[in-house]
Amino acid sequence: MNRKIIFFDIDGTIFSTRIGRVTDRVKASIAQAQKRGHLCFIASGRPWSFIAGNIKAMGFDGYVLANGAHIRYLGRDLGIRHLPREDVDSLCRSFRKRGIQYILSTPSYSYLDPAFTSLLNFYRGCNIDMEQILHDFEEEEVLDRTIKVEAWMETQEQSEYAASCCGAFASEIRGPGQTTEFYGKQVSKATGIKEVLRMLSIPVEDSFCFGDGPNDVEMFETVGNGFAMENGVTAVKSIAQKICPSVEDDGVAVAMAELFKRHIL
Repeated sequence: MNRKIIFFDIDGTIFSTRIGRVTDRVKASIAQAQKRGHLCFIASGRPWSFIAGNIKAMGFDGYVLANGAHIRYLGRDLGIRHLPREDVDSLCRSFRKRGIQYILSTPSYSYLDPAFTSLLNFYRGCNIDMEQILHDFEEEEVLDRTIKVEAWMETQEQSEYAASCCGAFASEIRGPGQTTEFYGKQVSKATGIKEVLRMLSIPVEDSFCFGDGPNDVEMFETVGNGFAMENGVTAVKSIAQKICPSVEDDGVAVAMAELFKRHIL
């Protein structure tokens, strides 16, 4: 059997925000795939600093992070794409003029002004290792190492203004009371996955993914075999090879058990 590689989204795929954990059944299915010699990767919009200890403790072989801007394999950084300093600086200056709170993420840590309490309180409920978010820093020094920016809008006016500032970036614009993401136009989960397949010399047909959200669409269009969660968005489910049960119903474990039974994994 050829070695396979499996990419997992986190929220809504292996981690249920409703129950606040990855179930033992899902953990066991991922461990079983690794025991059989397959590689298991996280593919997430989250930067490394947003990967909680309960996810890291599962022992994934690698990570495609910050929507493809950062690749880690066996504990080593294999690829990092920083945002242009001048673009990040301009974005931050614009946000401060309008009272928009934001956080700068690098390959190691994220940096948040302690005055940005709304954003800080939001992250406290997001299964994030809060010790990886630093508050004592010089922003000018962080700009050179930024790979992703997230912002928090309190009003619709702020949301519309933020959308007008994103020309230099790819973005996921959301309304007030949610975070909006800004990252490089040249990266995505797809570019990160393609780079991993190239570096590890794994054919596309031997790649699998599990996901549920809008930023998983390009991942599904890239791998050989895509499995969407029942709780996923229509855009993902419409292009998936198969739809598995929801995250609360151990969908990943159910689908992988079938792949084990059919000797695909």
